[in-house]
Formats: sequence, structure tokens, C-alpha cells
Amino acid sequence: MSEEIQPVSEVSPSAPEEMGEASSSPLVPVEKEIDLNLLFPDSEADLNALFPDADIKHLLKSVTKNKKDLHSLKERFLQENETDEDSEESKPSD
Repeated sequence: MSEEIQPVSEVSPSAPEEMGEASSSPLVPVEKEIDLNLLFPDSEADLNALFPDADIKHLLKSVTKNKKDLHSLKERFLQENETDEDSEESKPSD
């Protein structure tokens, strides 16, 4: 079974200088486990037990990150819009 797994360096032959470095790294990167209960502290249920699949945990984490990013973008755009309106109001109208 280990014969089927190819090292990362063989996948990208366009970077021959990385071949030596990639052979020392593990084939599967170790990621720390996502704790959904920390992402959603208001939840009453154990979310880690409800969603044991790692892909679902990654999806939920990215959804919360995107939601925070959208909120910060919205706030920035509202501030920029307010300053644009303020500058237009201060101009004398003909």
C-alpha cells in the first residue's frame, strides 16, 4: 500500500530544487483538530459529537471565517459610504 503513495516532490517536476526538501517532510501534513464547540460557544449541544467528519469541521470553520470577513467588509464599506456622503453634502450645490 505504501507503494501507491507518491511523494509531493514527484507531483511538481517544475521545481527540482524542492525535491530534496520534500522528501524529508511527511506525506500527509498533520493538522490540529478543529474544536467546533470553541467556534460556536452559544451552542448547547456537543458539536464535535454531532459533526465528527473532518471535512464538515473544515467547512464550518471556513463558513464562520467568511461570515466574520463579510461583517468586517460591510462595516468598512459603510464607513467609506458615510464619508463619501459627508463630503458631498459639504459641497455647495449649484
